[in-house]
Amino acid sequence: MSVNFIIGTKAQFIKCIPVINEFIQKDISIRLYDLKQHGKITKALREKILGKFEYIEYSKNIEDIGTYLELIKWFVITVIKIIFFTEKKIRSSYVFIHGDTLSTILGMLLAKRNGSILVLLEAGHSVPGILKHFPESVIRYICAKKADYLIATGESQLDQLKKWHVKGKIVEISRNTIYDSVSRISLQMKSSNDIIVSIHRTENINNRKIMTLLVETLCDLSKKFNVIWFLHKPTRNKLKSYNLINKINQNGIETHELQGYEIFINKMYNSKFVITDGGGVVEECKIIGIPTLVWRNEHIDQNEIFQNSRNLVLSNYDIEEINYFVANYKDYGVNFELENIASPSKEIVREFVKIIN
Repeated sequence: MSVNFIIGTKAQFIKCIPVINEFIQKDISIRLYDLKQHGKITKALREKILGKFEYIEYSKNIEDIGTYLELIKWFVITVIKIIFFTEKKIRSSYVFIHGDTLSTILGMLLAKRNGSILVLLEAGHSVPGILKHFPESVIRYICAKKADYLIATGESQLDQLKKWHVKGKIVEISRNTIYDSVSRISLQMKSSNDIIVSIHRTENINNRKIMTLLVETLCDLSKKFNVIWFLHKPTRNKLKSYNLINKINQNGIETHELQGYEIFINKMYNSKFVITDGGGVVEECKIIGIPTLVWRNEHIDQNEIFQNSRNLVLSNYDIEEINYFVANYKDYGVNFELENIASPSKEIVREFVKIIN
């Protein structure tokens, strides 16, 4: 029996690779279908898979998708392929998908089209409203309802799955698999005056007012700190359309493409603080204990993380709250969190080895 993973984004690779490696250690055959939503940056991440596996390049995309037109084209082509071509290899086999991206729903469609047993990793994030986190909120719900097994963490995710009346079996694990990814990073302590920025959520980048506030905040910070912004392609394109990119450059703010995982984690670890809206980055910052200004006005989809954390602070897009955090960021740092914790990837594999056998 083989276990299949259908993934396509950077975050999916980061969170699924520890699980893949654990399956390989248990001599379970792995088949990886790469949807290549982030075709460029995930190429390097595949090298983190420790052992033999079958790799299937399901999409021919070689770059990280950066515009809505590219995204629509990639999505439509992939849907057509799923409809008209069967994948006999995954019939009646276990298929893991992850999260709430377009790659997630494509993975669900591919699995269900071919009669697979669908496993949804990181199921049950709360939905504040269908349009609030669109399309993520819709994808969360549809994939949860279609999954045969749902892997969830914490009371809020379990409660959400119960509210949705999911039919699949719920498998509870102690924490997110991103803990395993971060635990494998060699952290090198270096002195810096950096602030690290990573912004990509659609509700932020599609709002000119919010992005203008962010850029003005970063320009103020650049007078005292070295501001480094790792730009997703859609974010860069939006900054250009809002005529904000020149202001960024004129104020000495460094902009870079997305970096390799180990480099990025070390950059955050050695920074004064981080400004981000990314769910995965928020989790990573919680683990490494860096003061983090979360560029959002709610965290309903990450309640469990915020309830048990001192270093995460919502900006609420409020200038006074932002300034208070900046003035007091040193008070929000906490100790590195990874000592003597259970491995969530081992928990998943231990459970599914029993199920498969």
